[in-house]
Amino acid sequence: MSGIGLAQTPNVVQKQKLILTQHLRLFLSLVQMNTVELREYLEEQLIENPALEEDPDPSAETEKEDLGESLLNELGPTETDYPMPEEVSAEINEAAEWENQIPDQDSLFEHLHWQLSMTDLNERQKQIASLIIGNINEDGYLEIELEEIAKLLDGKDSSTADGDHMAEVARIAEKIRITFDPVGIGSRSLSECLAAQAMDLGYERESSLVRVVENHIDDLGRKDYDNICSKLELSREEIKEIETVITSLEPKPGRPYYTKDAARNIVPDFYVYKVGDDLQMQSNRSFPKLRISSYCRKILADRANLTGETTDYLREKIEVAQRIVRCIEERETTIRKVMEKIVNEQKEFFDHGNAHIKPLRLKDVADTVGIHESTVSRITSRKYIQCPQGVIELKKLFSRAVHSSNGKKISLEKIKSMIREIVNEEPAECAFSDEDISKILSMKNIKVARRTVAKYRKTLGIPSSSKRLSKEV
Repeated sequence: MSGIGLAQTPNVVQKQKLILTQHLRLFLSLVQMNTVELREYLEEQLIENPALEEDPDPSAETEKEDLGESLLNELGPTETDYPMPEEVSAEINEAAEWENQIPDQDSLFEHLHWQLSMTDLNERQKQIASLIIGNINEDGYLEIELEEIAKLLDGKDSSTADGDHMAEVARIAEKIRITFDPVGIGSRSLSECLAAQAMDLGYERESSLVRVVENHIDDLGRKDYDNICSKLELSREEIKEIETVITSLEPKPGRPYYTKDAARNIVPDFYVYKVGDDLQMQSNRSFPKLRISSYCRKILADRANLTGETTDYLREKIEVAQRIVRCIEERETTIRKVMEKIVNEQKEFFDHGNAHIKPLRLKDVADTVGIHESTVSRITSRKYIQCPQGVIELKKLFSRAVHSSNGKKISLEKIKSMIREIVNEEPAECAFSDEDISKILSMKNIKVARRTVAKYRKTLGIPSSSKRLSKEV
């Protein structure tokens, strides 16, 4: 009897882990969708899954009694019987649709560099990270050996790189691979890419799944289950479960950035508006609210007349439906927490405009909400907010901090605004050079090198002093 119990335990654990993995993968996929993409996804699910139906009254609570938790319990454990991932909860709101033209989305290169600008890496580490990002191909893989990057830092033509530099480059490459969005970006092999994604889903490095990814991915591709079983002492059923998880991972993390639209109609995902002296935030709910189908409940209640095959089919569809409904609720709660943090931090921006953006990093939001930095990046990318300043991309509300000489932190956007203001107020008979602007900023306790002023000036679309002066003349 004890032997039977021991034989069942690994399967229960594996099944539980698989369900949690499916749940978390769906959650991470949903938080990355903007309002339009989410609406399209849910409309597809309504067509494909008979266990889902649209709730005609989104303000009403989802009925649970009729679904009969007891009915599903009698059919065996479902995913609701297992603990949920930490990044979850539920809350919803509704808002009207509003469309506008928005420029094309960031390329993979731009998206990675934006995340790099939000990190607390020092200048040398950012130089290394920039070299790595610049050598990532469109599939998301690093096309250069880390040793080559280390040798570039050494500035040597020697055949080998300095050991300390190699270690530093390897650390930065790993940070990009496991903390940047998309997870697995900058990997040097398929195994390295999938291992990073598996660990992002909660699998330990020593887990059977990661060991399969790192050491037996070719065996898995050849369906050589016997070799994997013998090497890792796993059952065929466990290998099948592991294969299910691995095939759900993204082998080409750069895939979502293959194409860019020159211009597209978008729907703001959030609205921020003033009520007196207070700011109110509302999510766009222009997508259907789903619930478990009342028709499926009715069939399930009378399941004495159902065949085993039909019962299994209904069970599978209801489990998928439950997963979608719960993940949508968790998505709304997590996104709302992220938005509340951003709106609270950037109140002065919503009150007074771009010059008043405060320093804010992905890590600041992640620590407050209790989620991973890459999840914050997923949430804030390709989403837009309608506010008193117009329709803006949510990621524009993040800004790197620059330390002033009096010890205070100033956002990069504030400095850019000051540069624009200095240029706008320069005398008509002369134009300030980048060196002049640097000195003026220094008088305001803000130390910015001349070359940095030039870089910011160019991003603002401000011509050089000579070109400005020639226009005046």
